[in-house]
Amino acid sequence: MGRTVSMIGVEADELPWLRLLTSLLRHPDPVVPELARQALLYLQNAASQASTPQHFPIDHAG
Repeated sequence: MGRTVSMIGVEADELPWLRLLTSLLRHPDPVVPELARQALLYLQNAASQASTPQHFPIDHAG
C-alpha cells in the first residue's frame, strides 16, 4: 500500500472489510462488482427495515 488516507468514523477493525469491498467493486469481471453493489443495496434495505418499528397485532394463540 503506497499511500494512506484517513477517514473519519472508520474503526481499525473495519479496514479489512473495506479493503475486501473495494477489491470486489474494482474486480475486472463486470459481474463481481454488480453483485457486490446489489448485495450492498440489499443490506441497506434490510437495515432500514430493521430500524423501522413494525406494528403487528399481538396474537396470544400461538
